[in-house]
This record gives sequence, structure tokens and C-alpha cells, in this order.
Amino acid sequence: MKKSRNSGNKGGDDRNLWNHVTRSVKSYSRAGTPTPKKSAPKTALPKKAVPDVVPSRHVAPAAPSLPKGFDRATETKLRRGQLALEGRLDLHGMTQREAFEALHRFIYSAVAQKKRTVLLITGKGLRSEGVLRRMLPLWLEDPELNKHLIALTPAQPKDGGSGAFYLRLRKQR
Repeated sequence: MKKSRNSGNKGGDDRNLWNHVTRSVKSYSRAGTPTPKKSAPKTALPKKAVPDVVPSRHVAPAAPSLPKGFDRATETKLRRGQLALEGRLDLHGMTQREAFEALHRFIYSAVAQKKRTVLLITGKGLRSEGVLRRMLPLWLEDPELNKHLIALTPAQPKDGGSGAFYLRLRKQR
């Protein structure tokens, strides 16, 4: 709203308005960032215990040190249903710690029973970004587990597709 020229107290109203507006303006440093306000020192909050199996938000879906996949003959047999799955572990609904411990127990048990090809079901997770699905390849890098592995590859759709993995275990001598 514009004031008319005939307003009696023009200079005072404008100055009051300008002072009101400039009170809320913060000055900027040369870098273009606001100058920080000085505040009272904060007290340190106690740190929470974080489980050692928590993933980063941007974990790669496959671990680089794991074998890439099955050899062509084994993969063909799996696809045709000629290679029986000798074990199955479903990690749905488990916490990371529960899933990690169940994976260790499952692999040690499968190795003891001389099983070679097993199915690990992680689920796809929300928007195909499931925590267990992302963590499985990292967990399998554990030297105690990795020494028993030959290959890890995503499962066929009939066995769970991208929410499951085939795991090939070494022959025990």
C-alpha cells in the first residue's frame, strides 16, 4: 500500500518500517554464508552403542572380493532345475544382528553336512533397497565364512529373484 504525498508523518513511518524490516536481516560473510550466532556451549550427549553390522546408506550391492558367480555349467544346471538346492535360509523379519548370527550358524551347519548349493533369502526390502539384501555380500567377506564359499549369485525368479541368492560352498576334504 502506497502512502499519499500529503501524509503528515511520512519520514517517521518509513524509518520505523525500515528499522522493523532490517532487524530480521542477517549479515553475510564474504563467502556468502551467514555469520554464525554465538550460542551457549552445548553439553555432550551420551553416545549410543551401535551394532558393528550396521550398513552405510550407500553400500554397494555386491562385494568386490567375493567370487562373481557360478561357472557356466553350474548356472545352466541351476536354471534348468537339474541342481538340487540342499539348504535354505530365510532371513525375512530378522534384525541385522539376528540375520548375521543365523547366517553364520547356517553356513557352518551346511559345511558340516557337506552341502554344496544353498539358497539365502533376504527379501527385496522397501523399494528394492533392503538392508539384509545389501549387507549379505559384506557379511560373506568375513574370512571365517569366505573360506567356505565358491560363488554367490542372484536367484532365479522361481526361487525368489533379486530378493534371494544362491550360494555355492566348497567341497570339504
